[in-house]
Amino acid sequence: MKTIRQTIFDKGKNVLNVYFTAGHPTLESTEMIIKSLADNGVDLIELGMPYSDPLADGPTIQKSSEIALKNGQTINNIFHNVKNVRTTHNIPIIMMGYFNQMLQYGAEKFIQDAHDAGIQGLIIPGYAHGNL
Repeated sequence: MKTIRQTIFDKGKNVLNVYFTAGHPTLESTEMIIKSLADNGVDLIELGMPYSDPLADGPTIQKSSEIALKNGQTINNIFHNVKNVRTTHNIPIIMMGYFNQMLQYGAEKFIQDAHDAGIQGLIIPGYAHGNL
């Protein structure tokens, strides 16, 4: 599997990174979209985890998250999709979502399941109020 680091070193300033919300436009489209992006020259994929309260996202991602959740998208399903894609494609995949999603899933279990599925990076913005 090609690493994020190696991809960036190989491509330099010309890395094509594409984001899309898993489960949008349909639940079944996630694997097809990942494979299509990989087959058509994308270097990295940011796979958005839809969330019911995406306050930090703009209206486009909010709407795609709403649709993905109505379609039944879950974190487990995203891991399953990526694991299936890994049988044929080695493109680096980064998951992007909210820290609360990891907490609800169980942070250690989330990290382990993401690793086992073939996720190579995480973008997890979060807000902590008070002492940690």
